[in-house]
Amino acid sequence: MKISIIIPVYNVLDFISECVNSVLNQTYKNFEILLVDDGSTDGSSQLCDEFGNKDNRIRVYHKKNGGLSDARNYGICRATGDYIIFLDSDDFWDDLDALKRLVERLLLTNPDVLSYSYKKYYKSTNLTVNLFDNIEDMPLSCSNKLKQADYMTSKFLFIASACNKIIRTSLFDDALYFKSGVVSEDIEWCAKLLDKSKSLDFICENFYCYRQREGSITHSISKKSCDDLTHNILQCIDIAENNSDMKEYIYRYTAYSYGTFFIVQSYSKMYPKDDVEILSKYKWLLSYHCNNKKIKLLHMLCKTIGYKPLCKMVRFTKICRR
Repeated sequence: MKISIIIPVYNVLDFISECVNSVLNQTYKNFEILLVDDGSTDGSSQLCDEFGNKDNRIRVYHKKNGGLSDARNYGICRATGDYIIFLDSDDFWDDLDALKRLVERLLLTNPDVLSYSYKKYYKSTNLTVNLFDNIEDMPLSCSNKLKQADYMTSKFLFIASACNKIIRTSLFDDALYFKSGVVSEDIEWCAKLLDKSKSLDFICENFYCYRQREGSITHSISKKSCDDLTHNILQCIDIAENNSDMKEYIYRYTAYSYGTFFIVQSYSKMYPKDDVEILSKYKWLLSYHCNNKKIKLLHMLCKTIGYKPLCKMVRFTKICRR
């Protein structure tokens, strides 16, 4: 089984070596790395070429800057493996047997999409925090798509991240390309993936290290970030409405992103009044909390004080803490 690892690269000179080497050092060797240089200006381009000259499993592409989604799409079109993994160039894997265990699970369950865990990595303290801990692998008794979707969404294991999934290459078509120029693009994309895939699986492997650093996209909250998050949530609702079999599971998945909006809007310098107005009509999404503590609490507070007052309360609390 050949695995394609797509790594978009943009001005990450300090991180790219650790990222690429974490793949090259894997004990499972049948893979290709697609380094998609998205118009870097800091020397990352030259370093990518150096890697490409050292190992014939690495293919390097240089393109005009178009953003993360555009770079991922560029790689998808050129992937030749049976499955595709996305790895952001400032992140890395910290387990040399990670790919080996993923492939073993793929051979066992043959899913369209295999999700795994990840951890946040804080370089300043060299600490890592697991997103999922002490969660069992999906039981093999979950033998059809609906059971699999129920298991994953009831435990909030299917999350809005392209980087904690390995996806069958043949699944990709026009509908599964990423939207360019959009913040939080993974939210709608993962909803489409949940809808389109014929089988799902989950394995609790905490090897993906998501680097927490200042200046990253997730730390740059603007009015556009709020607008794009709102758009993504509405798109997820639309996807659910058009698939009666998967509606409940997509609602569960979307409920978490809906809850995330409370935090995102609190960081925006400009109060996103129009987005709050739009999303206030969909507060019923929080009822799909599946006993997730955070979403359940937001659901209770919304019922008690209302959606708009809750947004302002969270925002006020955040401002006071700055």
